[in-house]
Amino acid sequence: MRLRLIVLTLMLVTLSGCAQLREKWAALTTVDEPQTTLLRAPADWGDLANMAATRIGERTAKVKDLSTRAIFVTDPVLPTPFARSLKQFLQSRLNEQGLIVSQKRGDGVLTLDAEVQSIRMASGLQIVVTTSLGNGNRFVFRSTDAYKVNQADLRLYDESLLPPPPPPPPPPVQPPLPTPVKRMNLIGTP
Repeated sequence: MRLRLIVLTLMLVTLSGCAQLREKWAALTTVDEPQTTLLRAPADWGDLANMAATRIGERTAKVKDLSTRAIFVTDPVLPTPFARSLKQFLQSRLNEQGLIVSQKRGDGVLTLDAEVQSIRMASGLQIVVTTSLGNGNRFVFRSTDAYKVNQADLRLYDESLLPPPPPPPPPPVQPPLPTPVKRMNLIGTP
C-alpha cells in the first residue's frame, strides 16, 4: 500500500512537471503579431502621406537651407493605383505643410521618392512604403513603414497584377529617297 502511494505521488509530480513545461513551451512559441496599420480606403492613403509630409517638414525645418528649397516628387517605379495616388497625396500634403513642391526636376531641387513594395505573406498581401528625400547623393530624410492591405483590393497594390508594359515603339521609318528626274531641253518649232 505504501509502495502504491509513493508510485502514485511520483506519477503526479511527473505529470504536473510536464504540464508546466507544456505551458512554458506554448508561451515561447506564441508570438504576438506586431501592430500593423490596415489600409482600407484612399482616405488612409492620405493619412499615410500626411504623416510622411509632417515628418519631412520637421526634418527640413531643422536643416539649414532646406526649408526654402523645392521638392520634386518622382513618379512611381511600379505605377500601381496606390503608388500613383500616393504621389498625388504627397504633393498635396507637402504643399499644405507650406513646403514648395516642384513640378519638374532641376538644379537645387530636392527629390522625394516613394517606393512601394508588395510582399505576399501567409496572412495576405502587405506593402512596405519607403519615403526618402534626397539632396544629390545623400539622404536628408528616409522612413520605411509596413502596412496590411484589404485583401479584396489586392489589384490596387500588387504590381504583379499590373498589365504588361507596352512594347517599345518601332524605329522611325526613313522617307524614301526622291526619284531622280532627268530634264531635257527640246529645241524645235512647233
